[in-house]
Amino acid sequence: MSRSDPKRSPPATARRAADLLQQAKLQPGRPESAVDLWLGQQLRQLRKQHGRSLAEVAGACGISLGLLSQIERGLSSASIKILHLLARQFRVSVNSLLRNAEHTQVEDGGRVARAGTHRYIDLSEKGISKEIYTPPACRSMDLCRATIEPGGSTGNELFVTGQGEQIGVVVKGSLELWVGDRVVLLNEGDSFCYASSTPRRWRNPGSQTTEVIWAISNITQAAGDDKQQAP
Repeated sequence: MSRSDPKRSPPATARRAADLLQQAKLQPGRPESAVDLWLGQQLRQLRKQHGRSLAEVAGACGISLGLLSQIERGLSSASIKILHLLARQFRVSVNSLLRNAEHTQVEDGGRVARAGTHRYIDLSEKGISKEIYTPPACRSMDLCRATIEPGGSTGNELFVTGQGEQIGVVVKGSLELWVGDRVVLLNEGDSFCYASSTPRRWRNPGSQTTEVIWAISNITQAAGDDKQQAP
């Protein structure tokens, strides 16, 4: 298959994409926040690195297995208290988890986020790290940079995240992007977009590190909390 132009994938992949799209339409509990999704993946990676089950960690933290499962899948936001409990179980610094859940410094009413204060998520198991540049006062958009090592990927399964749209630009390297049942190879300077509810996956097929900047609209958050919108 030539990656320079989008082409049809095998029928099984097309059926899988259609199934995921239908699930996204029918399932109200899908992730609404890219931050929750990525933080959940990081927590899941830490748990697996320690060889512990969901039930074991949930019991040690005094929370339900269902809640921990939802946090790992990005369906629920982890409170600061729960992050403290999880940090203790995984023997990591509390700050290393807190910086992924909240901004440590607030300036100009949350409209400014200084270099060095951005939230950072490291998914070394997938060969991906992500820095979230969104100032805390912004409720309707997220801006982030993903760094993807050679061979790094979101995995073989397509995934969806909430409502709204996403726009990206490859600033370094190349990105193989699957959207539904189509695949396209993107190179430095190429941009792309898709609805957040569209099944997708991506990977770095090259031999050098790839960097991609994403702008993500959060329609549900903006509509549900007008008071916290940035002016």
